[in-house]
Amino acid sequence: MVIRQSRQSRAISFCLLGLIAPLADARAQTTVDMRMERDTVGARSRPEVETSGARLGALLISPSFGIEADATDNIYARGDTKRGDVAVAILPALAVRSQWSRHALGISADGAIKRYAQRTAENVDTYAVKLDGRLDISGNTRLSGDIGASRRIEARGTTGDTLFGAAPVAYTQLSGGGEIEQTFTRARITLGGRYERYRYADRELGGTVVDLSQRDYEALTGSLRAAVGVGPGIAAFASLAYNRNRYIAPPIGPNRDSHGFTALTGVAFGLNRLLQGELGVGWVRQDFSAPVFPRISGLAYNAQLRWSPTRLTSVRLSGGRTFQRSPIIGVAGIQQHEVSLSAEHELLRTLILRPALRYLVADFRVPGGAAPRRERYFTGAFGVTWRLTQHIEIAGEYAHSLGRNTGAIDLGRAYDRNRATLSLRWRL
Repeated sequence: MVIRQSRQSRAISFCLLGLIAPLADARAQTTVDMRMERDTVGARSRPEVETSGARLGALLISPSFGIEADATDNIYARGDTKRGDVAVAILPALAVRSQWSRHALGISADGAIKRYAQRTAENVDTYAVKLDGRLDISGNTRLSGDIGASRRIEARGTTGDTLFGAAPVAYTQLSGGGEIEQTFTRARITLGGRYERYRYADRELGGTVVDLSQRDYEALTGSLRAAVGVGPGIAAFASLAYNRNRYIAPPIGPNRDSHGFTALTGVAFGLNRLLQGELGVGWVRQDFSAPVFPRISGLAYNAQLRWSPTRLTSVRLSGGRTFQRSPIIGVAGIQQHEVSLSAEHELLRTLILRPALRYLVADFRVPGGAAPRRERYFTGAFGVTWRLTQHIEIAGEYAHSLGRNTGAIDLGRAYDRNRATLSLRWRL
């Protein structure tokens, strides 16, 4: 999968308080109160079918176990070799969280063991473990952080899926970060940082071992954000995000290391349940170590909107321009524009419908003079979640997806795919 440095970058923020503060009314709330999200379909409390977990002193232990069946007509997500298959996955998970009145500490772990009926080379095992905590230094100051490790795969049909004929590309990720948040009468400032390291496992293709160490990289991100209340339920914010990316192995060809920033300014709002979200515009710039790769710069934008026309329906719209690292030698990075539209409708108290649309355009940053390359992806999905009891949940989804490309060497990457899943999950 493409790792989204932009999500971290959008968290890095800076605000000129002297310019914004005069706009704030003395009675304006400090920032938008995100607790109002609890009144939306997905966040609303349903005590009659929600589990409470097991208490052990001041700890709340919440184990779960799931089984998921998966059927697809194009397992490799290709246009030239279309093969169908079915699979079954076992999904264990465990979360342990403190129940203190101040401060917080938690640990979570999950895994997936997936086995296919015919294409056994596609079998995968993944996991993730994370430790996170929060220190309430005072009523207006808090420090939070997390550290985690995981093993994931590059999903078929994504830009990182480059080895057709070999097992899915797998990688391990180590990450850690923290932030400190300071709240004033009408303002909130957040300073954060994050480190991530990715290492890819070798694969065998046609009896030959393929060394994927050229993909190994590490990323360092810093963040500063400030927001000021300018009216009831409305806050103005400004942000500045800095990132530095380094490929660990000696490069084959031009050096793809890079550094850059994203600056945004905008408004966050949430006066009531009807409309909540955030809109920001600004500038993005990414420079590469090798001069053969042209600089990426231009308009940056981010939109996160949630509209709830009734208490039974919530609609979400999100979009943004991001910079992604490249998994392909000779490609410095990827400019990505993405927009998604999804909804949640409470057909019954325990039956939620979830339609969704997603469209993504990826422009590959190649050396000057090389043929341009672009990939486009579209997915339409419809899901249903049914909470049978406090402990048992059934979920199903059907999705149609397609990928199209311009300038790719491997023309088989243009594909259409249908996929259906059905899962049963038990929670304590």
